[in-house]
Amino acid sequence: MRKKVFILTNNSKFFFKLNKELKRLRIPFTVLNIGQRIPNINSVVLTTLKEVFNINNYNEKKVNFVPYKEGENFEKYLFDFLKIYQCGFKEYSKLLFSIDPGETIGMIVFLDGMYFYSKTFFTKQDMLIDIRKCITNIEEESMNEIKLIFKIGRGVSYPFILEFITNIYQIFHKKENIRIYLINEIKSSKFKLHKNFKSLSKHEASALILALRKGVKVDKDTYQKFFELKKSDKTLKKQLVQELNEISFLNRNIDLLKKLIIDLLDCKITIDKAFDIINQEIVLKQYPE
Repeated sequence: MRKKVFILTNNSKFFFKLNKELKRLRIPFTVLNIGQRIPNINSVVLTTLKEVFNINNYNEKKVNFVPYKEGENFEKYLFDFLKIYQCGFKEYSKLLFSIDPGETIGMIVFLDGMYFYSKTFFTKQDMLIDIRKCITNIEEESMNEIKLIFKIGRGVSYPFILEFITNIYQIFHKKENIRIYLINEIKSSKFKLHKNFKSLSKHEASALILALRKGVKVDKDTYQKFFELKKSDKTLKKQLVQELNEISFLNRNIDLLKKLIIDLLDCKITIDKAFDIINQEIVLKQYPE
């Protein structure tokens, strides 16, 4: 569950930037005056490094400060705040990038299963730059190597998918902990979820739908042959049938899908918990009491 956000600063330039970005991100916040008591609730306080040392009278167990140092990269500062706001203070271990490819690309990111952020891109290169920045920023403060998971819609042309996966393996060639899944995109844009969730573009909403699908795992040895193997490999054929059955189940249970999406975007559940709920519902439908 997200923490309450407070801004506590007399630095007008810092406040202007924060105000603009938090409104863009649709993150609610409350402005406190210098000297005003910080409420005794779980919260994140955005202030400057100079001012943080003058702040007293708060509950150290509930109030977390994210101080901004003059001259610091504001984009990186905002990234660090968003990480704490969405996912909490912890040692992170896993990043999931779910991607709806096409001329316009939608991407949604989960950090340790919690919804982190979503973006729309108009070039594959811009998306790759964002992915690299995200991974670098997370790994800077992590003691362990981050597990990377990519879920990629396979509804577009094969060359795009092939090139993107090749880029991933080239960029992160030193990493062993990479998992890539190709996802059936059937009806992923059907539900027009972006009309209900204003914080998401339609491409980001499609990427979220894809994140809720298991897909088929590929690796360095199989991704180039996937579209050939799907016609001949019996094991792969069974996986594809199972994937389609699971997609059909969610398509028939729209209320469940919407509830999962609301809870994911509100950071009430992780993506792993969402899959647990889906699996439980499938079992209940198959074996009703």
